[in-house]
Amino acid sequence: MTVETQYSIKKADQTKYSKCFATYRKNIWFRPSWSFLQQMMLDASDCFWIYRDDKRVAGISLSNNELGSFFMIPPFALTVDIVSFLKDVVVKSSEGSHRVEAYNVLSEHIEVFMNEGFNILSTRKCMIRPTEKIETSLPSDITCVKPNLEHITSITQLMNEAYCTGPDKRDLDTYRRDLIYYFEHNNQEEVLDASTILVQKETNEIVGVCLVSIWEGIPLIYEIAVKPNYNNQGLGRYMLCKAITHLESVYPVIRLFLTAGNNAEYLYSKLGFLSGEETSHLVFETEETPIATQ
Repeated sequence: MTVETQYSIKKADQTKYSKCFATYRKNIWFRPSWSFLQQMMLDASDCFWIYRDDKRVAGISLSNNELGSFFMIPPFALTVDIVSFLKDVVVKSSEGSHRVEAYNVLSEHIEVFMNEGFNILSTRKCMIRPTEKIETSLPSDITCVKPNLEHITSITQLMNEAYCTGPDKRDLDTYRRDLIYYFEHNNQEEVLDASTILVQKETNEIVGVCLVSIWEGIPLIYEIAVKPNYNNQGLGRYMLCKAITHLESVYPVIRLFLTAGNNAEYLYSKLGFLSGEETSHLVFETEETPIATQ
């Protein structure tokens, strides 16, 4: 006689959960230390244990219709029935939503999620390199200025042109909201001085942008884009080298995120950026039950 496995979830004690997360979840984004990972999860409020019968097998963040930052506890491995259970938990708690999002899914878990009907929306990875002084120069017809709020409209248009055929394509409103958020939350002089707006001297046209932010206490390339007809002129390299150089006296490293399919990976690797492991954003969409007709 076969005994059916029973799964359940239980709200986690943050201290115990944070220790397990920091130990068992891969540090794929080059976070500074084990202690940093633990402290980050101590401040979270949506963390749950997953139990198989009476054994604690995994941890996960659950909110609305989202699954995030999943990790298994050795010696247990992820199986389709665990994903199926989690999917059902989210669907039942999401008040009629027919969509389940799974964020930051590790590469070794992708196949299991896809076997349960999830599809990949996007894949990205973090890259990191030390800051240091690097000699670089601009073409004589291009000048460099510090970004400010007055540039938002021009930067929005530039990003729309630069990203329109790539994996980072968004809509104009999203670009604008992201830029407003950037300027509202990154007003430190050291960050703005490391950022760049490139202007064509004769036409006064903005042809390149690199915005640097601070994420988890470490510099991050928030956006970088070059106007398409100015590609292959060293503008992207100049902006990255400027940020790497300017921050050398204040921060030891700088990070960026790369979406799979972005051709800029060649430039980043050539400049010495080290790749972390990939994570993916997946989605499962249930079939809505048809409304019965009389």
